[in-house]
Amino acid sequence: MGNFIFNGQQVSFKDGENIIDAMMRAGTEIPRYCYHPGLSVVAQCRMCLVEVEGQRKLITACSTPAKEGMVVNNSSPKVKESVAGVQEFLLANHPLDCPICDQAGECSLQDYSLQHGNADSRNDFYRRTYIDVDMGPSIKKNMNRCIHCTRCIRYCDEIGDNYEMVALQRGNDTEIVTVDGNPLMTAYAGGLADVCPVGSLTTKDFRFQKRVWYLRRSDSICDGCSKGCNTIASHEHNIVYRLEPRENQAINKWWMCDEGRYGFHYVHSPSRVLGPAKIGADKQPQSANWTEALGALRSAFESNKSLAFFVCADATLEEAKALQARFPKASFYSYSPSVKKSSEDTPIDHLLRRRDKSPNLKGLESLGFKDSSSYKPTDYELSVFVSGGKVRPPYGLAAKAKKAIGMGVFMKEELLGLSWVIPGLSSLEKSGTFVNCDGVAQSFQAAISPL
Repeated sequence: MGNFIFNGQQVSFKDGENIIDAMMRAGTEIPRYCYHPGLSVVAQCRMCLVEVEGQRKLITACSTPAKEGMVVNNSSPKVKESVAGVQEFLLANHPLDCPICDQAGECSLQDYSLQHGNADSRNDFYRRTYIDVDMGPSIKKNMNRCIHCTRCIRYCDEIGDNYEMVALQRGNDTEIVTVDGNPLMTAYAGGLADVCPVGSLTTKDFRFQKRVWYLRRSDSICDGCSKGCNTIASHEHNIVYRLEPRENQAINKWWMCDEGRYGFHYVHSPSRVLGPAKIGADKQPQSANWTEALGALRSAFESNKSLAFFVCADATLEEAKALQARFPKASFYSYSPSVKKSSEDTPIDHLLRRRDKSPNLKGLESLGFKDSSSYKPTDYELSVFVSGGKVRPPYGLAAKAKKAIGMGVFMKEELLGLSWVIPGLSSLEKSGTFVNCDGVAQSFQAAISPL
């Protein structure tokens, strides 16, 4: 630990910490494009220039270690003139398409132009233009907006673990492309939109869906696997438009996989059963009112002496505890579609993805839920299949049960064997707690109201 002076104020730093890291931890932002705390340092955008007492030239804050007693300044006329010049060069080829760019409203190029750029433009020549090629199912590239920060190249190399993006040509002719024009293969391609500071790389899923300043943001937990990545759910008028990673250094750092990023669409699926339904002989749901449905549920619980709850491992701890408290004599089983017990759960890549595709198997086990493989549907007069969200119950087992009822999130085409469906809430519509693969209990709040 040590201290240095930044713009006249004393700032503490950790051993080996660069100036920009220390300033970010202190809550002071230094403009930067190429720098990202989760990627290697290249110091090529030159936006984080600072003046250090005793140094003849300006230096980059992202690549300069903080030292005891050093005096740093980024508000001097020399620094301001240099940063404004860098900003002017970066805008030399950037198209004026902010009105149609998805990055508008959260674009650092816009922010730094206002804070550090010149009020007037001296650009009187044609901008370079590119015709872009497809980059696969996740990302749309607009090379015309690119400022050559190379975050995307480093992200693919260091985070995606696939050397898929390269820079061709040099200087003004530099173009960022995939190797041989191939589509991106990494399971973390959506993260390219997170690290791109200017809207050159955007996700096809969110493209042209909603202006970001209309969106409200809620902290949530991904229900796509047992890792429990921290996320931000962006929504408006009770519709979720996108999920993004939320920094948590102990769980997912700054990242999330595409499976989790795009896995929320089941919440708004037109096939989702949103009201109580009785399943007819044709296996199709017939709408019913709540009085009729709850009356049938009460009758089923009271008339059947042997009762089993088959709970998908995306139910929250609170939901599971409530069922146990209400039905203490019932048998409870936990169900994960990929593994039978949490001890079988293993990583399936170098970063985040897990074999267990449910978020709370470890939590249900902590409450004493039995292994789903021991469930025998013919042993019980009534089996209740509970889906907490994304995990689909095993309808083959429901079809073998003497009598089966579904509670939770169900799709109209997936009701084999059920006599009633009582709709429930997805993880984006409820508050609760998941226990991840490492035994960490994480609570979350509802992002939207129940549909």
